[in-house]
Amino acid sequence: MKRYKPPQQAPREDLSDIVATHLHTPWQRPIAAHSRVAFDAIRYRVEASSQPLIIDSCCGTGDSTRNLANAFPSSLVLGVDKSAHRLARHRRGEQGDYVMLRSDVNDFWRLAVDAGWQPARHYLLYPNPYPKASQIRKRWYASPAFPVLLKLGGLLTVRTNWGLYAEEFVCALNTAGFKGATKRLEIDRPITGFETKYLERGNALFAVFSDLDSNPDEEYGGTEF
Repeated sequence: MKRYKPPQQAPREDLSDIVATHLHTPWQRPIAAHSRVAFDAIRYRVEASSQPLIIDSCCGTGDSTRNLANAFPSSLVLGVDKSAHRLARHRRGEQGDYVMLRSDVNDFWRLAVDAGWQPARHYLLYPNPYPKASQIRKRWYASPAFPVLLKLGGLLTVRTNWGLYAEEFVCALNTAGFKGATKRLEIDRPITGFETKYLERGNALFAVFSDLDSNPDEEYGGTEF
């Protein structure tokens, strides 16, 4: 019988060390050939656009991508998810300029950085929190992908229903030399399926904001959507 391991109750004391290790260790994971093909298929569409780019990473069924496109009609919104099954459930909106891409963001982020893409905004909405303390290296801010996420830049927004995840994300940003702000959200109109479910359950929702294009020595004032 497997021994039950409760969710992590407090920030990991070694989080800064984990983040620092990733910041100073080149990521050796090869980029998959199919990821390059997918990226090349969308590259001209993005680079030919004069609109500000917004990336919605791990967009799932794309509800958030559609809603972001409606909220920022002058921008090009790119939703990225690795699951063909989730993307196939997307309900196309009539307004907003957006495109959907099937790709693993671990590869996509590196390809976007190598291509010199500079998104105006980047969203990570309700990522899997991997709540056990032993799973910390699976969380975005404690994974080898974190330095690449930082290099992409833009106004980063993370939403989660786990306050500890938000707290640790800010700690990871601080370790990397960036300012971050966290706040509890009051939402009238949810923009993702998870957000709808959590609100119906009465869960508290939290957001992390960070301007990854700012001077690391400047205080970050926060952004709303």
